[in-house]
Amino acid sequence: MSIINIKQTEKVKVLLRLLDNQENIEVACSKAGLDIQSTKEFLSFK
Repeated sequence: MSIINIKQTEKVKVLLRLLDNQENIEVACSKAGLDIQSTKEFLSFK
């Protein structure tokens, strides 16, 4: 299944799992298929 076909909630779950495993925020966003800037703003990363 392509990352395009995954719902936003599933992408966030993937992101959180990757961050929990000490993945870099930029890499985790990319792997989860999320926009890096929007995710950083949402999580208040600078």
